[in-house]
Amino acid sequence: MRSEPIKHSSFDSIYRHEYTVVEERHGDVSLFPHTDQLPVISRAINLEFYGGLPSSIARVNHRGDGFHKIVLKQSVDSFCFMVNGTRADRLRLYGLPDNDLVFKVAVVQQITEQTQRGLHHRFRLYSGDRFFSDIQLCGKNVVFTDHVLQRFSARASDPTINDTYMLLRHLYGAAIISMTVGPGPALIVPDGSSLIAFPYEETDTEYILTTCLTVNEIHTLEFDLPPRVMHFHYGPGYIPPRIHTWIPTDLVLAHHKAWTRKEPRTEMPPLPRKPLTWNWLACHARDYTIKRGYGPGASLCFFDYLPGPFVAETKPGVPLPRVDELFIYKKIHPEYDWDTAFAERDAKITRPKLSTV
Repeated sequence: MRSEPIKHSSFDSIYRHEYTVVEERHGDVSLFPHTDQLPVISRAINLEFYGGLPSSIARVNHRGDGFHKIVLKQSVDSFCFMVNGTRADRLRLYGLPDNDLVFKVAVVQQITEQTQRGLHHRFRLYSGDRFFSDIQLCGKNVVFTDHVLQRFSARASDPTINDTYMLLRHLYGAAIISMTVGPGPALIVPDGSSLIAFPYEETDTEYILTTCLTVNEIHTLEFDLPPRVMHFHYGPGYIPPRIHTWIPTDLVLAHHKAWTRKEPRTEMPPLPRKPLTWNWLACHARDYTIKRGYGPGASLCFFDYLPGPFVAETKPGVPLPRVDELFIYKKIHPEYDWDTAFAERDAKITRPKLSTV
C-alpha cells in the first residue's frame, strides 16, 4: 500500500473554477486524474479548444476532406503542445485521431502500480465521454518503468515542456524500429537529427520499457534485414502490415548514420515566456498548414494503414504512399529467400543479426 499523500491540484480552466483534480487509488495502483473526473475535465477542455476554432474547422467530422482534417490536426497539436504544454495543474493532454482520422484533444490518465520491481506506469487517453481504444505495441500492452520516465526527463526531454507529453510524442508520433542495443532489443525512435533508444523486455502480453538512452550512451548497434518494424495501434488483433507508407530500410540506415556520427539532438526552441493565446494560434492553423505545403487537396492516412495514434500526411497531387518492401528486396537482391526472411520477422523468430559495430 502506497503511503504518500494523495496527489491533487487545482484545475487550470476558465470553464471550471475552484475544481480540484485528485488521484484515485486502489491498493498499490493509483490513477491520475481520477476516472470519475475525466468527463468533467474533458468537457471543460473541449469548450476551450473548440471555442477558439474557426467554425469551418470546429465542425470537421468523418465527412471532412483531407485538408480540413490536417488543419484540425495542426490545431490539436498546437493546443496540446503550445497552450497546454506547461499546465500548472499537472494534467497532460495529447492529440489522437479517431477511426475516421478526425483528431481529438485527449486527457492523459497515468496509471501507476507499485510492483516488486519498482513503479510501473501505463497511460490511457480520454476524450469527450469515453476512453480511446487501448494503444498497444504490436498486439501487446506497453509498460513504462519509473526509470524510463526519470531517464527521459534527464536525458532527452526539453526542460520547457512537460515530460509526459514529449515521451508520448516521441513514441506515438514516429516510425519505430526494433534494433539490438548492447545485449538486448530496443525501440529506436528519431529525436530530431539524432535518435533515442528504449531498451525493453518482452513477455507474452507486454512490452516493458526499462530505460532511455541517447545516442552517446549506445555503444553497440545491430539490426536485422528486413528491419523489425514496430507499430503502436488501437486495440488487439495486430497483423504486421505488408504495405508501408515509408521505407523502413532507409530509416535503419539513417539511424546507423546518426549513431556512427553521434549526431546531437536538434534542440527545440523554448516556449515563449508569455504563452501565445489559443485564439491567435487557432486562427493561424490553416495558414500554417498551407505554408507547410498541405493545402487544399492534401490527404492523410494512418501510418502503414493501421489505425493508431500516428498518421501520414500527403501533399496535394501526391498519391498516398504504398511501399511493398518485400517486392523491393526481391527486385534488388533476387538471390535471397526474402519470403522466408519476412515470414520469420513477422513471426518474431530469432535469426542472425547483422552487426554494425
